[in-house]
Amino acid sequence: MIKGEMFDYDVPEDFNLGSFILDVNLEEGRGAKTALYHGDDTYSFDDLWSLTARMGNVLRGLGVEPENRVMLGLGDSPAWVAAWIATMKIGGVGTHVYTYLNAHDYEYLLELVRPKVAILDAETLPGFREALADKPRRPALLVSGPVDDLGPGEFSLDEMLAAASDQLTPEPTHCNDLAFWNFSSGTTGKPKGVPHMHRDGLVSYISSNSILQYREDDIVLRVPKLFFHYSRDHLFWSLHNGAASVVFEERTSTKGVFDLIAKTKPTVLVNVPTMMRAMIQTPKEQRPDMSSLRRLMSSGEPLTAPLYKEWLEEFGIEAVNRFGSAETTLGYLSNMPGTVMPGSSGKVAPLVTLRLVDEDGKDVAKGEPGRLLVHSGASGIYYEREYEKSLETFPGGGWVNTGDIFTQDNQDYFWYVSRADDMLKISGVWVAPMEIERGIQTSPLVAEAAVLGIDDADGLKRLRAFVVLANGEDQSEDIDAALKQYCKETLAPHKFPTRIEFLDALPKTGQGKIDRRYLRENAAP
Repeated sequence: MIKGEMFDYDVPEDFNLGSFILDVNLEEGRGAKTALYHGDDTYSFDDLWSLTARMGNVLRGLGVEPENRVMLGLGDSPAWVAAWIATMKIGGVGTHVYTYLNAHDYEYLLELVRPKVAILDAETLPGFREALADKPRRPALLVSGPVDDLGPGEFSLDEMLAAASDQLTPEPTHCNDLAFWNFSSGTTGKPKGVPHMHRDGLVSYISSNSILQYREDDIVLRVPKLFFHYSRDHLFWSLHNGAASVVFEERTSTKGVFDLIAKTKPTVLVNVPTMMRAMIQTPKEQRPDMSSLRRLMSSGEPLTAPLYKEWLEEFGIEAVNRFGSAETTLGYLSNMPGTVMPGSSGKVAPLVTLRLVDEDGKDVAKGEPGRLLVHSGASGIYYEREYEKSLETFPGGGWVNTGDIFTQDNQDYFWYVSRADDMLKISGVWVAPMEIERGIQTSPLVAEAAVLGIDDADGLKRLRAFVVLANGEDQSEDIDAALKQYCKETLAPHKFPTRIEFLDALPKTGQGKIDRRYLRENAAP
């Protein structure tokens, strides 16, 4: 029994997440319905089921057995979707990696994951080859698309799929068998692998679907790529409900998103605040008709109240934002459709229990900042080969220490403050950079802002703001003076940035988050 807010849920012991995602569509007569849009092609649920079966037989033919890991390093495509589902259907463990990493990054991830098979494409194959050079332990490399010079241990995915059977018997799996990995954010260090069980995916679906309620007639376009776990999860939640999804290999761009909206007429857009800002800044004459959209989901980073309101004014589409993590594999905080509190991270999600605690582990009062602890039936319990960090993040009893600071108001909405390790002590007072950023961004002069603590020549921590000006404003002494005056009028003295650096754009990670490590390392002296 999984207990949490709103309701409880019984997880069946015999359960296969891969079968759960896909097979219901054939059982309920949706086989001929479109499951995927990919370029000019469409794939029905029958097509996807057949491709998944053939993919599973290919993987079994390459020696993949229950609990063997399969790494996906290819662009978003029907092959990606089929490979992920097939891996879980045959009892394997799915992992995925960014497709724009260098050989050194792939080397680290390959050593961490130790996959039996890696599925690649022409873009990622060279990096994997370099990463595996002279390595005694090598996975089989299954390469999608045309490649002329396959070497030892490398196989053509297209050729093997064409020769494989489209009938697949799923592996009987227990709900507590491993099914997939998530990777924690690598913005402050190397990504950490979080193994998850089949049951985790089911609980995540039940909790999320009670909020999102994907419909059979939905067409879902996800801005983040599938190697981001929340984008992948949105894909599979919607597929289980019979909805269609748009998949595309190209790197995400504002023009690309608008082109896909014009072409596919999605009803649900899964987005990130950074892209929302870019879409707002696009001239109206360059935007397509977006009347097909009934809902926008936002995740990946906090959605500020000013950005939410600006989006609503520009497009008239409610943005429902959620907050989760790789460790929990579900959105443990969510605003609810029709009751969004702008700027908040929402309320506790179904099947989740939350606590806000102080440094001594004691619950804090409402309105007071505290470290967020999460309990659900979908959480991981350790990081692969990260003993000390596992003890910190997974303290036991099913709880996850998120490392995030929140407050909870009297209406039970949660408000993000900062990462616990982002908190700064300035003149003996703890300061949350996110709070200052929100204050600066209320200025009509500012499009985006980031605040960091930068050591001065005396080794003292000083607040520095990195600002992107709004409306194409150019940096000038008058602008600098006006913004500093605004900060003095709106922020407490200990929260006033002593220096402002103006940038054309804030550096972003692959997840669309502000790359604070880059800012810190490249800040002007």
